[in-house]
Amino acid sequence: MHYFFLEGETLTDGIEVALSGEDLNHANRVLRLKAGDEIAVSDGLGRAWCGRVTLSSPEKVLAYLDSELSSSESPLRITLFQSLVKGDKMDLIVRQAVELGVYRIVPVITGRSIPRRDRTQDTKRVLRWRKIIRSAAAQCRRPFLTRIEPAGEFRSVLPQVEGFKTLVPWERESAVPLRSLLEQPCPGDRAVLLFIGPEGGFNRAEIEALISSGAETVHLGLRILRSETAAVAVISLVQGAWGDLARGGECN
Repeated sequence: MHYFFLEGETLTDGIEVALSGEDLNHANRVLRLKAGDEIAVSDGLGRAWCGRVTLSSPEKVLAYLDSELSSSESPLRITLFQSLVKGDKMDLIVRQAVELGVYRIVPVITGRSIPRRDRTQDTKRVLRWRKIIRSAAAQCRRPFLTRIEPAGEFRSVLPQVEGFKTLVPWERESAVPLRSLLEQPCPGDRAVLLFIGPEGGFNRAEIEALISSGAETVHLGLRILRSETAAVAVISLVQGAWGDLARGGECN
């Protein structure tokens, strides 16, 4: 079933809706949908409806919404604070985070981030990431569009840590494996923050600042992972312990 989004519209059973923008072109010219074809339409906020195409032309694609689909959202609200990495790697992290159910992504400029921040590129980056989010959500049939913010300096995002369960994989942490923390009960507010370092890792001052704000450093084993690998690994492990990849997890 092909997935489409109509953000900003109130959707419900028994109404006819019109696809717009890139979805209109994709439905008619690429997928060549015709009247009677089944599709899914989401509001981007976590709800989606099954519908059938009633009209398909280059100028207009209409669909009648039959019934609401069951949710595929994780019970966890994971925020990924991802240190900025090189363009295509960051794009990959964004896509995989969406597929794994991350609620929000905050790109972070750290001391060892590559590339350095270019404010003239901030808007273009966010627009590109939002397109990737939309595409990834449609591909994995996720009704919620992951939120993403412009890149922020490390010190400016640090206050968001206080009061939340925050995990920081760090190559110099040897005493606390991530597994031991995930054996604990799921946070009562179902919110988990993950800080993933850049290709050169967090520097000592950044780690100390995170710990002072209440974050917990963990290790992921004996191997040093690339930033994009660490992000996927940690999200998967957290979802497996507390989220929708779990079998009988605490949050379910």
